[in-house]
Amino acid sequence: MTLRYSTESTLLPTNAPDLLDWAAAHIENRGFYDGREGGLFGKGGTTTRFLVPSMVGAFNVAAGNGRISTARTYDYPALHSAERLALDVLSDYLAGGAMPHDPRFEDKNHRRFIVQDWGRWEGRTRDEAAAAFRHAARLAERAQSAAARPGRSPRPRHPITASGLLEWAAAHLEDVTMRPGGLTHDPDGFADTAPCTLLHAVDRAQRIAEPIPAASPLRFRAFRQARGNALQELSSRLAGEDITAGPDEPAYEVDRRRRDIILTWGNQPGRSEGEAVEALRAAALAVADEADEADDEQQPEEAVLF
Repeated sequence: MTLRYSTESTLLPTNAPDLLDWAAAHIENRGFYDGREGGLFGKGGTTTRFLVPSMVGAFNVAAGNGRISTARTYDYPALHSAERLALDVLSDYLAGGAMPHDPRFEDKNHRRFIVQDWGRWEGRTRDEAAAAFRHAARLAERAQSAAARPGRSPRPRHPITASGLLEWAAAHLEDVTMRPGGLTHDPDGFADTAPCTLLHAVDRAQRIAEPIPAASPLRFRAFRQARGNALQELSSRLAGEDITAGPDEPAYEVDRRRRDIILTWGNQPGRSEGEAVEALRAAALAVADEADEADDEQQPEEAVLF
């Protein structure tokens, strides 16, 4: 059943097609802001859901920005999963088939940039923006079917540690197979089911494992630590030297260097899936002892799996 659109609604979409259809209805109802003057919303309202939205603004409101109610209990993992798939499908569609890599940005942030930038093209209209969301909603229905295809192996479950992230990425490559190149995954597929690059497999592990900060601050802090350790160990192993932050180097710059090393190594001519999986598993073993110590120190509520 399709979720009914209303700016007053505190009911949030737990699947990607509903989220994208809601965003389309929001643009049809409130209008469209191209975002070329900066920001995610134009003038003309007092609260988030009544402002004129850009592409990302409409997406955010559909996902719950300004609509969450303390009177309701929400299934945050389901909401997060719906938002993740919706952003994957929408950004791929607007990019023209598959989103290209950019080592400067994490997968999620780059996808949001792609969506917002599409809306900035000169002459972009409300009808075009709403139609893009509607089309992406139909693609999301196909993506959900592809993810649940008969015979597909169940996803492995791992603790949110550096070792767990790297093991998940290795299992993902074995599941969908490896596709070296400048794109995150095969342009004819979907982000979670199509052949992908080594960097994309690492990004997918991070996207799947990332908790919602407001729902569980302790889990989110543990995730951020695990994410940094996984990137450091894998990039250092592939480069043959420690990739650590230089004097006064911002965290985002060392992240960019690590991601660039992973992307370049995985896309070298002749690089095989077996080599990539072996590198991921070797890095996972190297941080396993550290991850075990972290598990011992975690509170029971932090011992989540993905």
